[in-house]
Amino acid sequence: MPLYRRPGSPHWWVRISVAGRKTRRSTGTADRREAEEFEQRERERLWRQYKLGDRGAVRFAEAAARWLIETRKRSKAKDETIIAWFEQHIKDEPLSAIDTDAIIELRRLAEADGMSPATVDRYMALLRAILRKSAHEWRYLDHAPKVPMAHAKSPEPRWLRPEEFERLCRHLPKHLELAARFAVLTGLRMRSMLALTWDRIDLQNRRAWIPGEQMKAGRSHGIPLSTEAVRVLQQLRALNPTGQYVFQWRGKRIDDCNTAAFKAAVKAAGLEPLRWHDLRHTFASWAVQSGVTLHELMLLGGWSSYSMVLRYAHLAPDHLAHAAERVGTIGAQRVAGGTRK
Repeated sequence: MPLYRRPGSPHWWVRISVAGRKTRRSTGTADRREAEEFEQRERERLWRQYKLGDRGAVRFAEAAARWLIETRKRSKAKDETIIAWFEQHIKDEPLSAIDTDAIIELRRLAEADGMSPATVDRYMALLRAILRKSAHEWRYLDHAPKVPMAHAKSPEPRWLRPEEFERLCRHLPKHLELAARFAVLTGLRMRSMLALTWDRIDLQNRRAWIPGEQMKAGRSHGIPLSTEAVRVLQQLRALNPTGQYVFQWRGKRIDDCNTAAFKAAVKAAGLEPLRWHDLRHTFASWAVQSGVTLHELMLLGGWSSYSMVLRYAHLAPDHLAHAAERVGTIGAQRVAGGTRK
């Protein structure tokens, strides 16, 4: 029989042989009728793929797995999370069945799960990339279907005023307080910061290095350490005298700062909603407001392009004051000339 039980599995399994190729896999259901429907669909799909040469019969799960293997992205973990969500709905669907109507339904399901329009767009962007690669490079599809996008605007970066940041620190445990202070002093992303080891810090010459594999942009990053940053590092060393990593808690490396303790401190300080990443925005905002140029900010924070720091330009328009004064002078002269006429 094509359907059978395996010890230790609550689901029915299917055994199918098509064109000399054998397939054994779980149906994902303990219901016999649903398992029979799955077996029929899978048999038809495999027949189209192996006997008729219909490459569009390749399952989404297979295309997604190939994407993860062949596409070298630093955001692979995020892609895996997004793909896992899609596989809840279309894991066994042939690529040819994922048309625009199906994609619109996926958008609706994502919104029903509480995702914001911007988050849904990110999910859809990955789906679009997989489908385009399936069509243009892997030749599974004749063409990639249109993926509707909401093009939601990104919200303005959230940042804290100095008094708000100090209020947050008063509610954080010491190890997270020091991590937060280091974050706003250096602008390091959380993962890059938490991977920092003592052998990459030179307290005497006040600098630190982050290897490229730990940076989002993929390039090694050097950090000049301010007097205050050095003081924070000295406190961290005193808090954890031994160990390879700079940021530890009870002798173990910290691997995430968006913890229950951080969220509780945010709530107690009356700063909700706030993410740890907003401390990077805080660093950038304070830097620009203190006179740091956008080019200097790009280098200090390890941003990969000038356009990425333009979002902070409005916080300190002082560098345009001279230009504004010139425009005002010209305008005044023309207005005066018009009056004399």
